[in-house]
Amino acid sequence: MRLFFIPLRKLLYMQKILLSLLLCISALVSAQVTNEGEPVSWSLTNTKTASKLITLPKLDLNQLRTEDLKSDKIKTKPYRIGVSNEVNYGLKSDGIWTDLPNGDRIWQIAFASPEALHLSVNFNSFYLPEGSTIYLYNKDRSDLIGAITSSANNNKNELGTWFVKGDHLFVEYYEPEEVKGQGKLNIGSVIHGYRLADEVQTGYENKSILKINSSGDCNLDVNCDIGSDFEAYKDEIKKSVAFLNMGDGYICSGSLINNAAQDKKPYFLSAEHCLERETDETAANPALFSMRFNWISPNPVCAAITNSTETTDEFTMMGSTLRAQFADSDMLLLELNNPIPTDWDVTFAGWDRTDINPTFEVGIHHPEGDIMKISRDDTGAIKATSDGKDLWLIGGLNDGIGTGDGWELGVTEGGSSGSPLFNQNGHIIGQLYGGNAVCTGTSDNDDFDLYGRLAISWDGGSTAATRLKDWLDPQSNNATTLNSFSNTLAVIDDDFSNNITLYPNPSSGIFKVKIHELTGDLTYEVYNLLGQTLVMNTPITNNTINLNNFSNNIYFIRITETETNNTLVKKVVLSK
Repeated sequence: MRLFFIPLRKLLYMQKILLSLLLCISALVSAQVTNEGEPVSWSLTNTKTASKLITLPKLDLNQLRTEDLKSDKIKTKPYRIGVSNEVNYGLKSDGIWTDLPNGDRIWQIAFASPEALHLSVNFNSFYLPEGSTIYLYNKDRSDLIGAITSSANNNKNELGTWFVKGDHLFVEYYEPEEVKGQGKLNIGSVIHGYRLADEVQTGYENKSILKINSSGDCNLDVNCDIGSDFEAYKDEIKKSVAFLNMGDGYICSGSLINNAAQDKKPYFLSAEHCLERETDETAANPALFSMRFNWISPNPVCAAITNSTETTDEFTMMGSTLRAQFADSDMLLLELNNPIPTDWDVTFAGWDRTDINPTFEVGIHHPEGDIMKISRDDTGAIKATSDGKDLWLIGGLNDGIGTGDGWELGVTEGGSSGSPLFNQNGHIIGQLYGGNAVCTGTSDNDDFDLYGRLAISWDGGSTAATRLKDWLDPQSNNATTLNSFSNTLAVIDDDFSNNITLYPNPSSGIFKVKIHELTGDLTYEVYNLLGQTLVMNTPITNNTINLNNFSNNIYFIRITETETNNTLVKKVVLSK
C-alpha cells in the first residue's frame, strides 16, 4: 500500500457533500494518503480523455551511459537516475477540460516518453483551492499517486512529484464548482527515468537488470544482523533514513533529525553537494524534493549474490524548504513543508555534537537508489581534512586519506551521499561526503569513506542559514547529545489529553492517573527515549501506573481509551 503526505479519498462527483466532510475530518487528523481512491475520470463513462499525447524527446542512452560510468563512483556527486525535459503546459491553454453534470470539472494532460521506466513532473506554478485534487497515473492504471490536495500548497507555489512507473504519464486535476477558476497549475518539467527501482532501461545496459540488485554484492540490507551491541538502536534509527529524490533526475540519501524541543519539526539532514549540478548555473530546488522512508526489504540479503525482496509499503513526503547549508562540513538541512502524519512509524534520529571519536560507527543509506542498506566500521572513525572540509575518515592511515582498515560490513556508493553516520550510541555524528569504498564481489575493498562532521556543522558560519544549532536547539539549551524520538509517540486527541493528568511527576515509581471528566476503560503503554516499547496494552487499574521496576530515566506513557481509541502521550520522569 502506497502512503504519501496528503489525504486520499475516493472522488465521486455525485458525492460532493460527503467528500467535503471527509476532507475536513482528514485535515484534522493527518496529511496522509492511503491510495484507496481513484481519479474522477475512472468512474465516468462519458468523459473525454487526454488522448493527444505529448511525446518527449528520445534519450541518447549511449551518451548517458558514458557519462554515468565516469560519475557513478564519485560519491561527491549526486546520483543520476533520469533526465529532465523542460516543458510549459498549464490549465489555461493545454490539456483537455471535461465539465461534469453537477458543475464540477476535471482537467487532463498526458505525456509519453518512449521506453521510460518511470516518469514524474514538476509544477513551477502550483496552487490548489479547497476541495480540489490531483492524481497521477500510468497507462494501464497500475501505478497511482494521489490525491494531492490543498495541504500541499506552499509559499513557493512549486511542487515536485514522486515517480509513476511506465512510459506514459497522465495528470488529472479535479475542481469543484464552488472554486472554479481558482486553481493554478503549470508543468515546468517532466523527468524521464531510465534507471531505478526494478530495472534499467533496455539499451542502457547490455541487458535489463534488477535495480534492487544493482548495488554491490557486499552490501547488507538494513535488517541484516550487524551485532547485538547495535540492534536496539538500528531498529529505531533505520526509520529515520530516506531515499531523497531531488526532482530533476538526481538522487541522494538523508535522514529525519530530532531537535531539542522534541516537537517533531520535520528537519531533514543531507549533504550540501547533493544540491550541485555540473551543467546548470542554478542548484537543485528543495521545493521539488521528495523523500521515501521505510523502503526496507522484508527478507534481508546479507552480502550475497541474491536479489533483495521488494516491499509494497511506502511513506513519501513531497516538498521541502532549505534551512541551512555549510560547505566546510558538506551539511544540508531541509525542513519538510508538511508535518509527518502522526500514524507513520518513522523516527527523528538523535545526534551527538561532542566531536568525540566513535568506538565504532554505522552508516544507513540507499546506494544507487537501491533498497535500504547498512554498513559498519569497527575501528572507529578519525578526524581528517580533505578538499578544505572537516570530516570523519573511515579507513584512513595516519590522519591521511588512503587505503586502510575501512568498513568491516558493507560499503557506500553513489546515491548514498548525505546518508547519516551513527556512533556506537545510535546518534548521528555526520553525513556522507565521499570516498573510495566499493565492493569487490561479496567483500569490500577496505578503502576509505568521508563524512561531514555534525560538530563542525553545529556552529558553522555565523548565521542560522549556515549552522545547525539554531534549528536543532531552538530554545538554546546548549544540548550536546539528544536521543532519537519516535513519531508514533503522538497526542491524537487534544480534548482527551486535557482530560487526564499523571502525577506526581517526577515520581519514585507510582504515577497516579487523575481523570477530570468521565471516560471509558483505559490502557497504557510505556516507551523509552528510543521509542522502544517496554510495556504493551496494560489495563489501568485503581487509577495507578506502577513503574517501580524501572530504573531512573525519562519515559513516555501512552494512554488509550479502548472504546473510542482516543490516545495521548505523557512524558514522565522516574527519580527514586
